[in-house]
Amino acid sequence: MTEHVFKILVTGPFAAGKTSLIQSVSQTTVVSTEVDTSGDESDVKPNTTVAMDFGTYAMDDGAIRLLLFGTPGQPRFRFMTNILKGDVDVVAFVVDAEAKGTHAAAGVELRSLLSDLEVPAVVAVNRCDDPGVAAKVARRLGARNGERIVPCQLVDPDSGVDVVIEILTTLLESMDDEPFEVATDTGETAPADGQQSDRVEADVA
Repeated sequence: MTEHVFKILVTGPFAAGKTSLIQSVSQTTVVSTEVDTSGDESDVKPNTTVAMDFGTYAMDDGAIRLLLFGTPGQPRFRFMTNILKGDVDVVAFVVDAEAKGTHAAAGVELRSLLSDLEVPAVVAVNRCDDPGVAAKVARRLGARNGERIVPCQLVDPDSGVDVVIEILTTLLESMDDEPFEVATDTGETAPADGQQSDRVEADVA
């Protein structure tokens, strides 16, 4: 069976939950560049990513492997986003629903990134359990119609898997070149030939 490898850019504001997402779902040891924070940032969190996080997620049947590249959130490290965004297949944009002070800048970043990359996005609204609230946050940021919005609690690995499922579904919906089938946790298969599916259930090892 051919393995299909996809690059996922995990990005968003400082302290939104990007590292937590990758740590919660990666099946390999996460490559992290976290250092101690200083100044006002230390009041928000003790550590922060300064270059990138990297993890992987593969479906049990070996058909799909995701390479998860996490960016720093601070504007001074924005050049790393520019480096990491090459050849990206899906953007996973993480935003903290409760950190409303970050939403305006996050919206500018999201709209600019999607305009530049022209790839689909999944908006993960962290620290949120209400789909309606998550949708309002994502729309305020400028998420496009049809893009998947996931309320999540990224301290919970199961919630991280929910985000991965939406990434997988987005990939399947966007593919129109090489058809293949992906096994779901029901034992059935889902077509990946450009046909839309409401949801793909990923097998969790």
